[in-house]
Amino acid sequence: MPMLPSSLRSQVVSRTFSALRHRDYRLYLSGQVFSLIGTWMQIVAVGWLVLRITNSPLLLGVVTAMETLPSLFFSLVAGSIADIFDKRRIAIVTQSLAAVQALVLGLLVVTNHATFWNIFWLALLAGLINAFDLPVRQSLVFDIVGVEDLLNASALNSVVFNIARIIGPAIAAIIIENAGEAANFFANAVSYIFVVTALAAMRTQPVEAQAGTPGPLVRHTLDGVAYVARHPLLSRLFVALIVFSIFGFNYILLMPVMVKLELHRSAGALGLLLSSLGAGALIGALTLAGRGRSRLSSLTAMSFIFPASIVAFALAKNLVAAVLLVSFLGFAMVQFVVRFTTFLQQEAGEAMRGRVLGLYNMLLMGLSPLGALQAGALAERFGAPAALWIGADICILASFWLWMTSSTARRQVEPKPAQTLAAK
Repeated sequence: MPMLPSSLRSQVVSRTFSALRHRDYRLYLSGQVFSLIGTWMQIVAVGWLVLRITNSPLLLGVVTAMETLPSLFFSLVAGSIADIFDKRRIAIVTQSLAAVQALVLGLLVVTNHATFWNIFWLALLAGLINAFDLPVRQSLVFDIVGVEDLLNASALNSVVFNIARIIGPAIAAIIIENAGEAANFFANAVSYIFVVTALAAMRTQPVEAQAGTPGPLVRHTLDGVAYVARHPLLSRLFVALIVFSIFGFNYILLMPVMVKLELHRSAGALGLLLSSLGAGALIGALTLAGRGRSRLSSLTAMSFIFPASIVAFALAKNLVAAVLLVSFLGFAMVQFVVRFTTFLQQEAGEAMRGRVLGLYNMLLMGLSPLGALQAGALAERFGAPAALWIGADICILASFWLWMTSSTARRQVEPKPAQTLAAK
């Protein structure tokens, strides 16, 4: 096969990494590299620690629920705050608090005080931190790169996230089998130093829309909910998101259960599965990086493919099949999630973007405790495979509804804010 001309190769590379031309985004992404590896080390270690202490998929679901429950109550307010105040400073505070949470968890394990209830309360603290952190950092990326590089930046974020998903679980599994869980928590605490340093070095200034508080915070927040409810397309996407949040994103929770109770393997196999999930997701992110905007047709297609891949993984009967199928699951998951979040930001008005993302995280993270509890209960009663495919089937039904109604909603939507501004 002939090689591409050098000029064409240069254009492909430039488009694939276009967001890196922004200095602040380079800083942001470099900090995330180290932090996310530590985060995935902690995810694996917490799951294994809870199962080691309790041997209960249901209690693992409870802990996972506590890590996301605060988003149901605080993410929308956090999105409103992101539309008003300096996102960079808020992110520095939230990332520093996350480091403290990881450090305390490690100390509890080392001192043999890591009981279920101690882990429970620390998981709740992590959920509270994330409720404010996620909407702020997501909208911060838009401020850094703008609408033209948004999909590229989202895809590159996913690339880094999934490289960490490959590296972090593999490291965590080795450490767990040789030294226990605590070292993973300490490593995660140290990793936050890099992201806080990067945030402190950024030169991003608050945008004009953030200057001054536009009325009471509660009213400002509720305006965002009303905006989404009136929007013909966003309202339908958020209904689908509710279904996926409860029934579609529980596969990570059930990974330790699949490995230990279904495949009868050790923590090394869990690391292999999570790394394979990350490898597939990395490929999915790289294929998105060179694209322009997220389109409704491709988003709808991935809303079918993603839950179908969960059903396929649930049917795996041995580790080899599970590794192959979970790789495709990772690919489909990233294609769906990145397209979804990018499309929301494209459709949202300039002054509403933080609140739309806050509502997104409120539903995605805040409703996942219901998903974690129902998945854990089903896994305890019927096994992890049944819990996975039941939830995925419900998501497929939601995708059919979205497909049947989205074309009508698309015709009702006014021109996008970016298009309107460009025409002036």
